[in-house]
Amino acid sequence: MIYLDDILIYSNNIYKHYWHVKKVLKCLYKAGLYAKAEKCKFHSKFVEYLEYILSSFGLTMSDNKVKII
Repeated sequence: MIYLDDILIYSNNIYKHYWHVKKVLKCLYKAGLYAKAEKCKFHSKFVEYLEYILSSFGLTMSDNKVKII
């Protein structure tokens, strides 16, 4: 059994994003892999990942990381 974690998809606009998400999900399906819907987030403005915040503004440190420093 293999677990794949953290597939992040970024696109410049909503139409490209829809296309990119569809393409990734099709690739997973063709490989016999599936994503658990309750663990997925779609069309988020930002995502917290490895103590960083990824958004359309770029990469910034999360508040938790800044407090530690």
